[in-house]
Amino acid sequence: MSTTPTNSSGFLLALGAAALFSIKAIFIKLAYRHGVDVETFILLRMALALPFYLAILMLLKRQQAWRPVSRRNLLLTAILGLCSYYLASFLDLQGLRYISANFERLIIYLYPTLVLLLGWCFLGKSISAPQLLCIFGAYAGILLIYWQDQNFSTGVLAPAWVNMDAISWGALLTFGSALSFSLYVAFSEGVIRQLGARQFTALAMLVASAAIALHFALQADWSRLQQPLPVYGYALTVAFVCTVVPSLMMSAAIQQIGSATTGAIGTSGPVITLIAAALVLGEPFSGYHFAGMAIIIGSLLLMKKVAGIKKRPEAKAEIAPASGTQSR
Repeated sequence: MSTTPTNSSGFLLALGAAALFSIKAIFIKLAYRHGVDVETFILLRMALALPFYLAILMLLKRQQAWRPVSRRNLLLTAILGLCSYYLASFLDLQGLRYISANFERLIIYLYPTLVLLLGWCFLGKSISAPQLLCIFGAYAGILLIYWQDQNFSTGVLAPAWVNMDAISWGALLTFGSALSFSLYVAFSEGVIRQLGARQFTALAMLVASAAIALHFALQADWSRLQQPLPVYGYALTVAFVCTVVPSLMMSAAIQQIGSATTGAIGTSGPVITLIAAALVLGEPFSGYHFAGMAIIIGSLLLMKKVAGIKKRPEAKAEIAPASGTQSR
C-alpha cells in the first residue's frame, strides 16, 4: 500500500502550520497601527482563544480521558503556563513594538539553544563541542541582523528609564520571551507525559488567562477594551487562525509524518515571516537579512542533527516500540 497521499497531506499540514504560526507577528504589527496597547491586545487574544481550550477540558471529561492532577503537577503546570502563555507572550508583544517582525521571529527561533543551555545548567545534560559551535553560529546570525537593523525604526522610543536604543531594548524583550518559552519547553516534558498534551495545555492556558486578566484589571482602565473594529479582527485572527488552527494542523502532521520531519519543515517559518513582513509591512529585506537567517537556520538544523546522532546509539532498542506508538 502506498503512503504517498498521507505523506503529502502531512507535509502540507506541517507547512501550513509553520506559515500560520509565522504570520502572527504581521497581524500584531497591523493591530499596533490602530493604536492598541500590548495589554489590551493580549487580553483580547486570550479571551478569544480561551473557549477553545475550555472545550478541550470538557471533551476530556466527557470522553473520560481526564487524568488526575496532583498538587505538584498543578503547581508546575501553573508556573509553566505563566512562563509561556503569559510572560513569553507579553514580552514578545512588547518587543514587537520596537523591532521588525523578521528580527523578532529569528530571536524567538533561538529557543532550542536556550533549552540546550538550560538542560546543561539545571538538568545535568551535556553539550558537545559541535553543539556549542552551532550555538555560536546561531547567535552570530542574530548579531548580523541586529547590526543590519540599526537604521530601522518602528517610531516607538524605548522608555526613558532604559539606557539603550529602541532596537536593543526590543531585542532584549524578545530574547526574554524566548527564554521564558525555553523554560516551558525544558521543564514541561515530565508533567506533559503524566497529564497528556491536551490537558496540560488547556490547564496552562487557563492559568495564563487568569494572570492576563488580573494584569489588565490592576491597571483599572476598562475603557481600553473599546477598540476600532480592525483590532478585534486582528485579535481573532491571531487567536484562532495563528494559534488554534496551526496547533491542530501540527498535531495532525506529527501523527502522519513524525515530529522530526514536522520540525524540519517548521524551519520555513522565519523565511515566511521575512517575506510577509517585507510585502505587507514594508520592512527591510536585504541580502544581510537573508544571510543572517540562513546562518541561524543552518546552525539550528545542524545542532538538531548532531543531537540526533548523539542519541541514536542509545535509542536503538526503542525504535520499534516508538514506531508502533506513532502509527496508532
